[in-house]
Amino acid sequence: MLQVSQEAASALEAVRRNQEVPESHDTRLSPAQTPSGDFAIRLEFVEGAEESDEMTEQGDTQVFVANDLVEPLAEAVMDVQETDEGLAFVFRTTSEEA
Repeated sequence: MLQVSQEAASALEAVRRNQEVPESHDTRLSPAQTPSGDFAIRLEFVEGAEESDEMTEQGDTQVFVANDLVEPLAEAVMDVQETDEGLAFVFRTTSEEA
């Protein structure tokens, strides 16, 4: 199952606070497509996760993963990376963490 780094959990909570997202909303990852047709992962705060979603957590931060992403992200860690535009969420394989 997808793991969430402590840094990613902290960044998610910062985004939640900055955007004034209610605590009652869930953090959800779902498949998406870019305008050019490339695969992407949508991160959003929703009023309720789907029944088929699976949940992973880091501390008090829960992240719901759409059923279609559970297998592709099974060996991944959600992390953050510094970019020219600021922090970005990234997905690394667990072998990269070792």
